[in-house]
Amino acid sequence: MKKLSLFLMIPMAISLLPKSGFTGIQLGVGEIKGYMVGEYYWIVNHHGETVKGRHGFWFRRIYFTYDNKLSEVVKVRLRLEMASAPKFETYALLTPWVKDAYIDFKIASLDLIAGIMSPPSFAQVEEIWGYRVLEKTPLDLHRWTSSRDFGISLRGGKTLPFQIMYANGSSNKSETNRGKKFYGALGYSKNGFFIEAMAQFEKTRNDYAEYIFQGFGGYSGDWGRVGLQYAFRNSKHVDEEDSFKYNVISVFAVIYAGKNIELIGRFDKYFGEGYKTNYSGSLVDYIPFAENAESNFFIGAFSYQIHKDVWLIPNVKYVYYTEMEEDVTPSSDAYINLTLWFKF
Repeated sequence: MKKLSLFLMIPMAISLLPKSGFTGIQLGVGEIKGYMVGEYYWIVNHHGETVKGRHGFWFRRIYFTYDNKLSEVVKVRLRLEMASAPKFETYALLTPWVKDAYIDFKIASLDLIAGIMSPPSFAQVEEIWGYRVLEKTPLDLHRWTSSRDFGISLRGGKTLPFQIMYANGSSNKSETNRGKKFYGALGYSKNGFFIEAMAQFEKTRNDYAEYIFQGFGGYSGDWGRVGLQYAFRNSKHVDEEDSFKYNVISVFAVIYAGKNIELIGRFDKYFGEGYKTNYSGSLVDYIPFAENAESNFFIGAFSYQIHKDVWLIPNVKYVYYTEMEEDVTPSSDAYINLTLWFKF
């Protein structure tokens, strides 16, 4: 009887509390949304014999997002992400982690943002590419820099969009060193054309000083969209004179081929001394590359929107490697995938 009385008293007590203390969780104030990317994969050929021939199902990404506009000038976001283990040797459950957690203050036409958020590394490139569900953009894919960081950022502009950011440089993980990361990006947008220059600098936890520079140009029209990207990365240990240099050139096209149908093509070329001598390609998620090898990466896909918020995307991915010294060149990698992307 005492337990029943206590159970009845709890909602009564909550109802007597001031409503102003709970405005942040009232139904209808916030918005819950997200998406899932499921896939059936088949590794037709691979430089790693233990990976060749594997096939199965996985979730490449699941987003669960809560947005709340607290006032006309303040909004917040909390986003959780989970995914199947991206390494073929890992056997694990889908465990959620914090992807975004920030508060955004509107100051005139600018946004002052604090927390875990997207830095300006490749946000605009990714937006025009439009198919992160299919594959990440080059800097993200090859782990040059993370899609998230914890810090403070100022963003604004329409014709001349810009973003500057000061952050930990530890992605959405805890900070473990005294070095910090600086980002800056400036673009120009008009009549479907977009160009952007981006730069960032960081002193990493293992005493490397890293610079990244990127230029990107894209166009969006009634027929589709195209993009061209070049990026350069220089990584140098503070106690050494030599540095590792990395380059990437990427070009993509998305063509509207009919009602609810898009044709997708992309080609990335990764080259430079850094790729030959200091590159951990096996760490690339879901499509492990060869260690210490320059590579060429191709994506071909067909996207069909079968419902307002559901897309079916058959696709192929192919990697071939530049000839290495002493004629030791890894064999090519070929993947055939069926990707299902749905929003809620």
